[in-house]
Amino acid sequence: MTWDSEKKSNRLLILLLLADFVFILIHVLFSKHLFSNPLFSIEMDRGYAEVYQYIKEFWILVLLCFMALKRKQVIYFGWSILFLYLLFDDCLQIHERLGSILSDRLHIQPGFALRAYDIGQIGASALFGILLFSVLGFAYLLSDDTAKKVSKRLFILVVCVAFFGVVVDMFHVAIPAGGLILGIIEDGGEMIVMSMILSYVFDQGFFQRMIPKPQHS
Repeated sequence: MTWDSEKKSNRLLILLLLADFVFILIHVLFSKHLFSNPLFSIEMDRGYAEVYQYIKEFWILVLLCFMALKRKQVIYFGWSILFLYLLFDDCLQIHERLGSILSDRLHIQPGFALRAYDIGQIGASALFGILLFSVLGFAYLLSDDTAKKVSKRLFILVVCVAFFGVVVDMFHVAIPAGGLILGIIEDGGEMIVMSMILSYVFDQGFFQRMIPKPQHS
């Protein structure tokens, strides 16, 4: 019996996506007042769906740390730091808090149907993004071809997370009439992409290297 990493990762992705869609369905039922507990909403800070996201982000950064140690490629540590930031940002609302400070200190004015606070959040996210991707860019230059290939795909997936978490979020604020639909697209999209990232990192063959194949006589 051999370790089929691709089949395992596909099964993992299916399970993760099924859980995502269950949370989204429960959110829709909550919006129709079939549930009274706000923790069932995927938009609720520290709600059930968001805690599920914390778990995914935690395992992504753990797997990336193991990959860095096993393959001796510093860029995987860089990616693990990025996902550590995403985990802390979700738990502690870092960019929201910093956005509020920036909007007050810099006297940012509302515009484009956005509040000053929202514009401050964009600035805070951009600041962290520039810092983290500058570190990753330097580490990329020191990486082997496999690490570069993995990094390119992770970059695309993280950009997708940013699209849902920043761009769609701004539309959600600017267009109140699209509340339910845009909320599902924003938070549901982030959940689905994070599941894809976890499945992809799992698929990189780290466990295949750890588990010895049986010896045939």
